[in-house]
Amino acid sequence: MLESEGIENYAEVCQFIKNVKEYGCKIAIDDFGSGYSNFAHILNLDVDYLKIDASLIKNLDTDKNSQIVVETIVGFTKKLGIKTIAEFVHSKEVFDKVVEMGIDYSQGYYISEPKPNIS
Repeated sequence: MLESEGIENYAEVCQFIKNVKEYGCKIAIDDFGSGYSNFAHILNLDVDYLKIDASLIKNLDTDKNSQIVVETIVGFTKKLGIKTIAEFVHSKEVFDKVVEMGIDYSQGYYISEPKPNIS
């Protein structure tokens, strides 16, 4: 689910999430921090993962403002038991900062280039 798209039919989305979770599915919010970031939605949507947008991660090793925002997101999600994923981890410096800040998972070219679907 893309966080940047917002949620027009919020009640229906909440019900859908509840239904699919009954089948063991996990729910992730993608691109958090890129648009309509709404912490209240995170409280009500019962998500399992929150992917922190690349715009906040790409300069995380040097940008103090991004560090403050990401620190807030990580603290909030940890208290709720939500796992975090850093998008656009492209260098060792950024990866080291991601680890230092307690983000649970990383994705990006430093970790691995995209792989084709494996049948």
